[in-house]
Amino acid sequence: MTTTVNLMGSGSSGLNAEAITGIISLAQTATGASQGSLALPTDIVVYSTSTAANGPTLPASAGSGDSFIVVNNTANSMNVWPPVGFKIGTGSTNAALAVAGGKSCKFYALGDGNYAALLSA
Repeated sequence: MTTTVNLMGSGSSGLNAEAITGIISLAQTATGASQGSLALPTDIVVYSTSTAANGPTLPASAGSGDSFIVVNNTANSMNVWPPVGFKIGTGSTNAALAVAGGKSCKFYALGDGNYAALLSA
């Protein structure tokens, strides 16, 4: 498995290694109460504060196979929205996917604006 440490040990710069393995934002606050009101700041985002049903919108510009991880380390369920006009998995167009408190979800861009999701147990 590729790790930042292994990449840097093979001569990659720290920033290049992070770009390959995924850039992380810790201790974020989920403030978006509707689709489009809060963008994901990086590839992997750990939320430590959220009001119920708040959350981010996945990027519309993601390429096929791009992935994003949302970690909900709050007591509240968070919503994660697809880009406007698209959907997550078998959900309806523009419908949010709920990520319960203490859970995480990996989202895979399908390259057409839609996403697949892998929700933790």
